[in-house]
Amino acid sequence: MGLDIHVNKLSVWYRGHQALRQVSLDVNAGEVLALIGPSGCGKSTFLRALNRLLDEDLGARRTGQVMMEGVDVLAPEHDITALRRRVGMVFQTPNPFPFSIFDNVAYGLRLQGTNDAAALRRTVEESLRQAALWDEVRGKLRRPALALSGGQQQRLCIARALAVGPEVLLMDEPTASLDPLSTARIEELIGNLRGRYTIVLVTHNLRQAARVSDRTAFFAHGSLVEIGPTRQIFTVPQDPRTEEYLTGRMES
Repeated sequence: MGLDIHVNKLSVWYRGHQALRQVSLDVNAGEVLALIGPSGCGKSTFLRALNRLLDEDLGARRTGQVMMEGVDVLAPEHDITALRRRVGMVFQTPNPFPFSIFDNVAYGLRLQGTNDAAALRRTVEESLRQAALWDEVRGKLRRPALALSGGQQQRLCIARALAVGPEVLLMDEPTASLDPLSTARIEELIGNLRGRYTIVLVTHNLRQAARVSDRTAFFAHGSLVEIGPTRQIFTVPQDPRTEEYLTGRMES
């Protein structure tokens, strides 16, 4: 399951500042790829390019390709709505809508035209189960989503992303605002989703990257420095800049 992604010479500029420089890498279907590096190195910009969130910034410009099943999804003629159904996004701060728990998860399905009550119930339950939240909210689906704890809200946002049937899940520091217990639940969830979805995870938590990812990519100053199996990156990195960052000796 999941989807292979091939990124070829991706560069991004914001109002004259180059945020990404000729980044080329492959993401394998069903794997968890962690993106690490100092603040401002381009990790989140790279993530946002994959489902064209950069299109919403009028000051952004990009070159290069992001290929999925032989199609460049960055091409102007490519359907952005269709892309975002296949490539879901979870942000650093949980962002549930001011609706009920049920209506949050069903939101994207209704936008796609699914109005059959039984189908909505089945998909909402399945998505909440995948997000490891069902047992905590069953019987409370009509309660406000904003009444949930921060960790529950983040898992609800993951369920909302999963409900529309994506093949790729992008996660931009999904545990940065959470307590250690909630962080552990999200990490366990990522492990459970591995193989069913392609997951690209931005994290500043090096231990988290080591725990949950199959491969790790290290970025610095807008460039991809090194990518490889996580164990190799953390134990025998090939580039001295990677070792400097992992040992705390790299200046941002």
